[in-house]
Amino acid sequence: MDWEPPRSAKALLVCLPHAGSGAFQFRTWQELLGPDIALLAVQLRGRENRWREEPATGMAEVLEELAPAVAARLDLPYVVFGHSMGALVGYELARVLGREHGRPPRGFVASACRAPDDQGEPSGSLRLTDMELVAELVAEGAVPAALGANSRLAAAVARPLRGDIALCDSYTPPGEDALLPCPIGAWRGQDDAGVTDGHIRKWRAWSAGAGTVQTFPGDHFYHHADPRRVTAELRAFVLGPLSAHS
Repeated sequence: MDWEPPRSAKALLVCLPHAGSGAFQFRTWQELLGPDIALLAVQLRGRENRWREEPATGMAEVLEELAPAVAARLDLPYVVFGHSMGALVGYELARVLGREHGRPPRGFVASACRAPDDQGEPSGSLRLTDMELVAELVAEGAVPAALGANSRLAAAVARPLRGDIALCDSYTPPGEDALLPCPIGAWRGQDDAGVTDGHIRKWRAWSAGAGTVQTFPGDHFYHHADPRRVTAELRAFVLGPLSAHS
């Protein structure tokens, strides 16, 4: 999903959201990124304007639909940004776009996410009721408290989230030779207890290029707290390689 991408764009930024969420969280980023970058926000099935579609529950299912759709839009050099679960999907998407479509990214940013080989054990969250599942999101500050107090709204939020949890719980990391041929930026919020500095540093082992680590003020959803700073850093990350090749 994009919003009037600027004709003057020199690069494309593909953004993937966290579990249970959709593309509209990136709605304001196009203006913040400026006229040099066109934003393409991924809308997975089962949320927002794709609400009636059944959410995917596995990585292969997501990539089968997503990779060719994104590949068809790659008329510019591009960078992938994924937040939390979106980083895991973004990493696999970048691999497929390079391996099967001949279009590897110029860079990849893994935000608030552990490396593929450091995902840990299945969460067990699928055993929770809709209300309990949404209560966890409320506690994390991911959704308003009002959603956790209404059973119908909680069910609506939980539906895509359950698909995303199943995707993460069933994820199997590729072999150590599955390196991205581009720089990786590993970003996190300094107050994110679930994704520590040690966790994101492990992303550097998944790049055949340079690997950088950056910490922002805020928690797991730091990118919502200060979108101007985050998009400014993204501008530098996206346009830097282009300047080096110009």
